[in-house]
Amino acid sequence: MDGFYIEAGVHRAVAAREVGLMVIEAVLHVPDHPPHRMSIPLDELHSSRTSVIGTKTQRYDLPGLIRAMSDPASQLKVPPIHVQRLGEHGQPPLVPLAAVVIVDEVES
Repeated sequence: MDGFYIEAGVHRAVAAREVGLMVIEAVLHVPDHPPHRMSIPLDELHSSRTSVIGTKTQRYDLPGLIRAMSDPASQLKVPPIHVQRLGEHGQPPLVPLAAVVIVDEVES
């Protein structure tokens, strides 16, 4: 399978998508190999989350991430997302990053 599962950083990936970036910095985790830093096209990313909250919460700040991702100097300060290749054992059901929607509040 081609593509990558976002194990950490869905909000960062959505922010990158929202400002029109084509790639994002990521750390690839492969069993029995050291982590590898790389740039990944957003259209190759998949998430277990179907939505993210679009307002600032105690844990997430999508508006702040969007501001950071819209400024090239600030992008360098945003930590990379963490990914696995699609098809690794134990991955949950996934949707393409393009299908992750921004909602006003947590969906039940």
